[in-house]
This record gives sequence, structure tokens and C-alpha cells, in this order.
Amino acid sequence: MPDYRIAYRPFPQQQAYFRRKVNMPSARWDDLMHGEHAHGFMAAGVARADVLDDLRRAVQAAIDDGEGFDAFRSRFDDILRRHGWIGGAGDESDARRAWRMRTIYQTNLRTSYMAGRWEELQKFPYLRYQHNTVTNPREDHKQWNGLVLATDDPWWNTHYPPNGWGCRCTVTGVGKGRMRALGKDAPDQAPDPSDGDPPEEWAYHPGKAARSLPAAASFGEKVAQLPPPWRAAALDDAQRRRADWFADWPGFIGTVRGEIAAGAARPQGAATPLGFIPEQVLGVLASGRALNGRAFAPVTPRTALMATTDRAVYHSLRDAKFTDRPELRDVFTAALENAPAWVASADAVLWNAADGVLMFARRGDDGHYMTLVARVDLRERRAREPAMATWLRTVEMYTGAALRQHALVAGRIE
Repeated sequence: MPDYRIAYRPFPQQQAYFRRKVNMPSARWDDLMHGEHAHGFMAAGVARADVLDDLRRAVQAAIDDGEGFDAFRSRFDDILRRHGWIGGAGDESDARRAWRMRTIYQTNLRTSYMAGRWEELQKFPYLRYQHNTVTNPREDHKQWNGLVLATDDPWWNTHYPPNGWGCRCTVTGVGKGRMRALGKDAPDQAPDPSDGDPPEEWAYHPGKAARSLPAAASFGEKVAQLPPPWRAAALDDAQRRRADWFADWPGFIGTVRGEIAAGAARPQGAATPLGFIPEQVLGVLASGRALNGRAFAPVTPRTALMATTDRAVYHSLRDAKFTDRPELRDVFTAALENAPAWVASADAVLWNAADGVLMFARRGDDGHYMTLVARVDLRERRAREPAMATWLRTVEMYTGAALRQHALVAGRIE
């Protein structure tokens, strides 16, 4: 049987999409749904972190090196030899296991490819559907072949490919000149809904979901709800993905500071993930007993995701804050630029129960603590896409004595 291969060369946007995913242990195939898949990597029934990481490496190699299915199967078989069967029914047939291997390979390579393509395709005014599935083609997909719709047509939110198991359909960008060459004066009419196509589990847009705060927050909810050992494994893996998740963060801060300096501060409600609440913090919050002995009502955040908006960054760096000590603007800017790392490795994390905020503090050379202040379980309505998360609201400077008035949930105060 010929080697099955995704017939495209890998490219940076595809590779980055997959690298950003956080490993999530799972019990069922539908533990993640829709846009949550754009933020988490899972294989149905695989709960062991070491096995999940090995599977991830096999998929990453297939993406990075353009490996065909035979090479992936060889890696998969090696994982089975080292770990035993990786999930599901232990007595599954060889055919069933082969189907599962192919599903993992196809699903991850196709979704990563199409999500990466979206980074460029979204710049076109129109998109054209292209049917590519040769084996067992779906009639609806064949009928959509050649369909041209506006790039922002809602139809793509549920039908952007791949939009079914084994789907190899794609889309191409169409400019105005191409529209004329196709003999069209205007885009086509979006097809009426078709019962069961796409299947419910495929009715999402992987490209949009990768940049969607609501999708990231929903994934964070799934992580927060995991059994503690699984949650710890997922959050530990999240710290390893930080560089990829937040690659755009320094530019985000630089843009805001430049606009403030130019007197052109115009927050637009842009939002970005900032990190995930560390496992130790979640554990102490749930216990209601701080490391410094303070008792408080137990807290269970709905989602592990942390995020912020351009409005919060503007607020942290606004001119009025530095009227008396303008030199502090650089200090506050540095704190924001390092915020993703601070979330994962603050000198101390405190819970201010009265205000419902977590405080991620780092001690400066002068003994003061630069502190990220984040409101837990806030639905930020000023973001373009409102979502429930722990939202960074501002950056402040505190003395150690001031911080000791709150419940210590991680680290220590000098």
C-alpha cells in the first residue's frame, strides 16, 4: 500500500500552531471540543504525561519534517513497544489500532496545515472551497467545490476545512482579479445547512480558534476541571509552551508604549493570553489555608487561563502614574514585558480575598515588589471577544510589609 502523505511542505505558521498546543490528559475522545483543540493536544484515552509527550513528538516530527504516514507509524509502533497500549480498549484489533494511528496523523497534520494557512488566507477578500478527498468523498463536499464566499462569511466558521474525519478539502484565497477570471461579479450564496455535515465535533474554524480568547478560556476551563494529577501535568506542560504561546507579547507592549509616547493611545480591546495559573496556586486556593497561616474562603477558579487587554497595559503605563517619578516607567514597562515569565515564576503569589485578585510579585533591587494584579473569574467585556479568565488589570509597586497583609499562596516574601 502506498505511503499516505499530507501533500504540502511544512511552513512556520503550521509548525507554530502545533507547538503552542498544551498537552492535556484525557479519558474520552470528546474531552476537548471545537476551538479547544486549537489550544490543547490530546489523544483519546491517553492520560500518562510521558506517553502523551511521546505522541506529541511523533506528530511534531511529521509536521516539521513532512514525514509520511509510514514514518509516523514506525514512531507510533515504537511508542507502543515502550509503553504498551496507549489508551482505549486493550484488546483492540490491529485494524482498529491502524485506524487510530492514521486518524491521529491525518487530524493533526490537516488541522495544523489549515490553521497555518489561515494566517495568510484571512488577508484575501474571498475564499474558494476546493474538494480534494478521493477515497469515500462526501457528496456535500463535492457540491461545495468551487464555492466562493467572502472571507468573513459566517459559513466558514463551521465549514472551513478540514470539516470532517479524513477530510482533505482546502481553500484558496481569491482577490478581485481572480474573481473576474472566474467569471463572477459577486461571491456565491452560502449553502443551506446540511444535516450532519459537518459533524458536530468538526463544526469550527481551526484558524480563527487559534487566535480566539473565548476558545483559549474554554480550554482553560477544561484544564481547571481535570483531576489534580492530570491538571498538574497539563499546567506543567503549559510552562514549556510559554515561548511559543506568547511570542507576540513584547511587540504588544512596545506598540502600546509607542502610542502613549506619541500621544495617540487608542485602546481597541485587543486581548492576548498571558499564561496559566500555576498548579500550586490552584491547590492552595482550593484549600483555603495560606502558606503564611492566613485562612480564607476556598476559591476554585473556573478557568486556568490568564489574559490581558491593551486597555490594561495602557492603564499600567499611563502618563499620570509617573508624574512624580518618570524613571519608573521603564521599570513598569520591563515588568509587563516579562509578565508571562512572572506568572510562572514569581517570587511570591498572594491572594487578596477582599478584591478577588491574585498578585504575582517579584522583588526589585531596592526591596520593593513589582506586582502583577489579576482579577480572578472576570468576564472582561471590554475585550473584542468577551471571555471568562483571570485578567491582568494593572501593575503596581508594593513593600513587603503591604504584601504580607494578604494570603501567601506560593513562594515567599523576604
